[in-house]
Amino acid sequence: MMFKRAVYLAVFLMFSLTAGAQINLYVGGNLQANYSWLRGDEHTFEPGFGGGFSFVYWEYEYWFLKAGINYNYKTSSVLDYPYDYGVTVDSPDDRVTISYTEQSAGIPITIYFRPYEKGPNTLLIAGMMQVGVVVGLKENTEEYGELVLKGTEIKARTKTNLGIGVGYQRQLEQHLFLNIVPSFNVDLRSVRAYNSFILTAELIFGIY
Repeated sequence: MMFKRAVYLAVFLMFSLTAGAQINLYVGGNLQANYSWLRGDEHTFEPGFGGGFSFVYWEYEYWFLKAGINYNYKTSSVLDYPYDYGVTVDSPDDRVTISYTEQSAGIPITIYFRPYEKGPNTLLIAGMMQVGVVVGLKENTEEYGELVLKGTEIKARTKTNLGIGVGYQRQLEQHLFLNIVPSFNVDLRSVRAYNSFILTAELIFGIY
């Protein structure tokens, strides 16, 4: 009789704890629009896009962490040396206008702060870091034509990017949230270093 009561009590406590457990793991996806330019002389400002999957750990009310996998497409023209074409550079005047189109994949780590909340609406402040690799690169010049590089053909493929943003979070349902965050992002370690304004729209939902 005591054993049955203990079993009933254990089952009751298990269901009670499960029902009262706070969801702190979220998954979701994001879409991005970027406006980017290469750091250098006579650069152009060009639109691009991106997207990815998000994994969020949200234990505390006023901040949470996000990791994931992102794809980014950026393009810009700049006055540069045509080293990738195998051209011998003899003087500083050998620079030509090169249009770069870059595709990269990265692992972003973002911390979000929620300093102000009113009803379902929340102010977001975000600090971002992304470590990535260039998976495809296309170069185009009037003088030498188009050059497409992939995989190990690309020199210095790794990239490190930092960003900061201020945005908005909307609670759509109890465990469903929409984040919209404009940000400014800078490549720190990259042969082709981009600056970008990025608008990210992200939907996340709780799984546990």
